[in-house]
Amino acid sequence: MILSWYIFKQTFKNLFLSTCVFVGIIWLTQSFKIIKLIINKGAGLSEFFALSAYSLPSWLLIALPFGTFAGCMISYLKLQNDKEIIVMQSAGISPLKLSKPAFFAALLASAILFIISHFIMPKTYKNFKILQNEIRNNSQDFIIRDNIFIDINKNQTIFISKMNKINELEEIFIQDRSDPTTVIEIFSSKGILKYEDNIVLSMNNGTRISTDLQGRSTILNFKSYDIEIKQNKNKKSEARVVEYNEYNFFELLKKSQSGKENSGKLLAEAHSRNTVSLMPLVFSFIVMVTILKDNFSRKFSIYRKITGIGLLVIIQSFVLIIKNAVHSNIIFLPLMYFFPILILIACIILLNYRKKSFNL
Repeated sequence: MILSWYIFKQTFKNLFLSTCVFVGIIWLTQSFKIIKLIINKGAGLSEFFALSAYSLPSWLLIALPFGTFAGCMISYLKLQNDKEIIVMQSAGISPLKLSKPAFFAALLASAILFIISHFIMPKTYKNFKILQNEIRNNSQDFIIRDNIFIDINKNQTIFISKMNKINELEEIFIQDRSDPTTVIEIFSSKGILKYEDNIVLSMNNGTRISTDLQGRSTILNFKSYDIEIKQNKNKKSEARVVEYNEYNFFELLKKSQSGKENSGKLLAEAHSRNTVSLMPLVFSFIVMVTILKDNFSRKFSIYRKITGIGLLVIIQSFVLIIKNAVHSNIIFLPLMYFFPILILIACIILLNYRKKSFNL
């Protein structure tokens, strides 16, 4: 019992750390899209962290199974390299019993995934899409940034080199194409934005150049000049498409019965909420089978790492292939459960078979 608890603590600690690493990698890759949205729409840092928090459950569905695999691999390879597994098996502990700490750690991860996929992820993903849509359709605030040409509307483009917190601007360029017969270009060293009934940009010490269709230009130097910033106030909010991740298991089943066209996709998404919970168990037993061998040399340790990672890639690929097959034909639906359960049974048989051969 003490030995199992020792292995369990080490395995769970490595599982947790590995999952955090995978979540961090996913966050780094996905945050570029969020940052781009935030910058383009002028949202704040709080919206960035809110979108990241709403995305976390979806990231855990990917990170936790792989974190379980990595955590079990790290823990048991350390036991192997320290010759502790040899000592345990010499004391009569079978490979199946040695696998129990990893099994319980993976079982805990599976329970967490089940709760996330069925209860947490649909709500947080819905909140993510709502907030994302609000940011995209938010046109109430005038968005302006340094050193970037910005189309205020279809007729006005602005560029500034610097803007401070009290809306004072430096080195301003504006092109106004509101009049179809004249293009107006304005250069100014300084200016200030005024928010009243309309947004007005007051500029000082600049030049106004008017160019007609024949290319004739009129140049006017000014000490003070005001121009109204015309926003697209008639912009309509885009209709938001509800995605499958926003529905829970029973909602997906209900919708699959009402619509035959997407019934395969809906059923595949619904039942993947269950099968994803089995993946930590599958991956942990793959690690046990590849590590708990009779030969414990370091050379074979490298082969086990390669074999374990290779099996991980193959199994994950088959899971995705089966899910995509269900999209087109629901006759493949039982395979979503049969495939991971078959792997679990095969791993248990292999570990138990080694026990029998070890006792001979």
